[in-house]
Amino acid sequence: MRRSPSAAPLARRLAPLAAVVVAVGLSGCQVSSPIQTDVTYVPADGVPVDLGQVQIRNLVVVAKDKDGDGTISGSVYNKGGDAATVTFAGQGGASATFEVPPYTEKQISKDSPVVLSKVTGAPGGVTTLQVSTATSGSNVAQVPILLPQGYYETLAPQGTSTTP
Repeated sequence: MRRSPSAAPLARRLAPLAAVVVAVGLSGCQVSSPIQTDVTYVPADGVPVDLGQVQIRNLVVVAKDKDGDGTISGSVYNKGGDAATVTFAGQGGASATFEVPPYTEKQISKDSPVVLSKVTGAPGGVTTLQVSTATSGSNVAQVPILLPQGYYETLAPQGTSTTP
């Protein structure tokens, strides 16, 4: 079967139009789905805290229950030339310190345990910690409280529970 001579030029003229229609139709997906790399988020269980030359990443508190002991976990980076003492002050008067040598990264609780005597929030919630160093002042952070499960299991506080 032969095509009529007028059908071939019409098909050639409509091909670019069809391509444009398909491209516009497919680009509509972008309108209803924003680009995720434009949204800032923390890809970790914990929160970041910046204190000048001292930076803390993935800061969490591991606790068995409300008002019990809590183990602090995270990574501390000291980019400065002097040793730094990081102080963690929780609600209810609980506090703990962590020493970081100059130009060093240390894992809190892996290298040495840091325990708060009382965590006022329950696992699954958050607690307020005031984190400070002598040279950079302080920063207040809402820190997640996690159960000692999975890779946090070894960080279970060794103190006795205050609630049944």
